[in-house]
Amino acid sequence: MMKILIEMAPEHYDGLLNGVGAQQRPEYRTLKNGVVVDRQIEGEVRRVVEVVCDESVAQKLLATAESLRLPAVVDIRKALDPLRDL
Repeated sequence: MMKILIEMAPEHYDGLLNGVGAQQRPEYRTLKNGVVVDRQIEGEVRRVVEVVCDESVAQKLLATAESLRLPAVVDIRKALDPLRDL
């Protein structure tokens, strides 16, 4: 199973975490294991949350984000895009 690195803005992460909720345990646990890092983006340092997960979990997170119309959809699709070329 291929691992995916999803990078998202903290506010996108918070929205997704709230949307997933504790009832969806595997996805919630995956999000809670996210790591906050500083990244150089467009000439400035920004905080980013990195979430590493299996492709299947990323797909579930994407489905949740899409159903709730969350901005995290863009971040998750970006992480999954390289897989579409394989």
